[in-house]
Amino acid sequence: MGQVYEFIESLNINNKTVVAAISGGPDSMLLLNILLELKDKLNIKIVVAHVHHNLRKESDKEAVIVENFCKDNNLIFAFKKIEKYPNNKFSEENARKIRYEFFDEIVKKYDADILFTAHHGDDLVETVLMRLTRGSTLKGYAGFESISISRGYKIARPLIFLTKDEIKSILDEKDIYYCIDVSNEKDTYTRNRYRKYILPELKKENKNVHYKFIEFNKKISLAHNYLEKVSNKIYSECVSNNELDIKKFNKLDDIIKIYVIEKYLKDIYKENIILINDNHKNKIINYIFHSTNTIFDLPYNKKGIIEYNKFKIIEINNNKYDITFTDYVKLPNNKTIKVDNNTELTSNYVIHLNSKDIKFPLHVRTKKDGDKMKVKNMNGTKKISDIFTDFKLSKELRDTYPIVTDDNDVILWIPGIKKSHLDRKKDKKYDIILKYD
Repeated sequence: MGQVYEFIESLNINNKTVVAAISGGPDSMLLLNILLELKDKLNIKIVVAHVHHNLRKESDKEAVIVENFCKDNNLIFAFKKIEKYPNNKFSEENARKIRYEFFDEIVKKYDADILFTAHHGDDLVETVLMRLTRGSTLKGYAGFESISISRGYKIARPLIFLTKDEIKSILDEKDIYYCIDVSNEKDTYTRNRYRKYILPELKKENKNVHYKFIEFNKKISLAHNYLEKVSNKIYSECVSNNELDIKKFNKLDDIIKIYVIEKYLKDIYKENIILINDNHKNKIINYIFHSTNTIFDLPYNKKGIIEYNKFKIIEINNNKYDITFTDYVKLPNNKTIKVDNNTELTSNYVIHLNSKDIKFPLHVRTKKDGDKMKVKNMNGTKKISDIFTDFKLSKELRDTYPIVTDDNDVILWIPGIKKSHLDRKKDKKYDIILKYD
């Protein structure tokens, strides 16, 4: 217990307001009693944040018990009952998200800068083992730290130095009342299986194995912090406008590649990053290394696209479109087509047209069945579907790829791929230059 008290006193919380996440279970009630013991010594104001998950009938009684404890000890009681889960379906992740959103709210409301949670040493061991089994980031493999920063405030876990058995012994010794959640005994939950069957075997080898995991956490966290610092400097050199430069990326060390991809995915997926696992990351890195032009599936209705030495992730919208434009158009793929009479480019990303050859207005649309184009420097016409096949454009991308036509639906250009016979050489007469960018 000495380490617990020393840890709390090292946080410099004297004369401050602190928030404690208290469920009413044994771990949190020990934490609350420890803070209460230190309340006068450190001159702290304690706000108890309690979340009613609305899953068990006992939760009503537990909320009352925690509230009464707060009243008896002159503590502020902040309460939230989860009335509804997203899609009316409970998940650990959704519950955690709602819980921490509430904690954020309470921390800000009472102008606190620290949140105490009752995670203990066994929790750390279980978390590390679970993440090693299912896969995670390097930082994720470390589990959780004794103190971390989240959303501008600290999260402190002083019980990390204690095991579950030690916590129960202290509770019995001090005669501290706590609630029991019987669901913690069910094998339905993954963590419970680790707690009941795997952790005891480790403790047979070393009863203080949690200290080894604390050291493991520290070493992994140090490595992660260094690699993150290095990769953040490199990231801006490899990624611009949500596109990753493949040539630069492939020159990186393998571990930096992983960090760059993880940061890129976080920027794209944001709060949905939990949908991404190691298989997705490895898939992306393998495609980037081995492929030229391709498209592949990613979670949350997104596609990974590799083309022209660039990698990007887009959200697929299978709706057809036909857009009329004059000087400029922003396309659903975030590209643009615009009049640029100053460009010197002559590639397939640019077309030179004579306004006498076409009927205005111009259109950009998706492919239609039977589409054909008279290709520049080629006799006769060619099916657009065959052009896409020759170019090795993926089947998914073909349905949304832009095609430029005039008002008579004559296909003038497939930007970046092929131009029609109506493209004029630079020494011929033209008065319109379109650029795909």
